[in-house]
Amino acid sequence: MDSDMDYERTPAVLIIDNDEGLLSAIATRIESLGYRCVTARTGAQGLDEFRSDDIDLVITDMNMPVLDGAGVIEQIRKTRDTPIIVVTGFKDEYTPLIKSMHEVQVIEKPFSSQDLIDVVETEIFLRRSTAA
Repeated sequence: MDSDMDYERTPAVLIIDNDEGLLSAIATRIESLGYRCVTARTGAQGLDEFRSDDIDLVITDMNMPVLDGAGVIEQIRKTRDTPIIVVTGFKDEYTPLIKSMHEVQVIEKPFSSQDLIDVVETEIFLRRSTAA
């Protein structure tokens, strides 16, 4: 399903969160690692960005208007196995749902930027090594 990741291309990370401050902070931190960031404030906007770009990793909130994180993940999984990191302040509420999803990592809010970076770097590395 996934096309091979091009080692010459900068990996692209899609970040979906309705909290503009958190969205900006995550994007700034991820870009500082050398990745290209695409951002969206709603799940529906995030899906549009996902479909129109070559995304290597998705970071999404669960609790959002228009289309929640579960809906985003469900739609993405219909076409691709792109790694997904869920950031949520409602981990217990979403645990059963998240456990049923393929290749989804969870980071609970509040989180340290280093925790997020560690997961992002691991997921990008694993994606590149399986595409090789």
